[in-house]
Amino acid sequence: MESSDESDIGTADPFRQDENRPYVHLRFDHTGTGVRFSDDEPLKRVWFRFVNNCNVGIVLRTISVPEGTLKDEIGVIHDVVKDPQPFRIRGVNTDPPPVNIQGSEPPQEAKMPTGYDSEFSSTESIPPGKSALFSVPVTHLSKLWHLEIPYAFDVPTGKGPRQPIIGGEPRMVLIYSAWDLPEDIQRQLPKSR
Repeated sequence: MESSDESDIGTADPFRQDENRPYVHLRFDHTGTGVRFSDDEPLKRVWFRFVNNCNVGIVLRTISVPEGTLKDEIGVIHDVVKDPQPFRIRGVNTDPPPVNIQGSEPPQEAKMPTGYDSEFSSTESIPPGKSALFSVPVTHLSKLWHLEIPYAFDVPTGKGPRQPIIGGEPRMVLIYSAWDLPEDIQRQLPKSR
């Protein structure tokens, strides 16, 4: 195996700013008490930074945030999506049998919340190398479901008319689950089961 010299021309990643990180990612910021975006949310929230690590702007769909949120915090449109069930071979049960303590009821599975969406949204463009602060209620993260944040590249629009034979757009989402959080924060999440 040949060793490469770090001074070689062309070794830098022309697309990512930090080649050791994905071109977009979430960076955990903190947890705490925050303003609810709706009445059915808990006060405890998780703050993240949506980081643009590429050399092209990134566009997020956003909603307005309630009064009292942190300075520079934006409302990021996202989905809460159920994790796929693990693959099981028919007839083989690898789970231990449930323990039923006399007089106890089986654990209730927490109801999966919905994410943030709105017919009236705007956009936030995140320049290369920059980030945007946002928060979600702790209930939006679980070991049974995850966040999916849609985004697009901020590319210049064309100058000509749209051709009717060309259609479709790429759909890109950033997926983030409770398993991505620091371990001490994972232990603070509400129990899903």
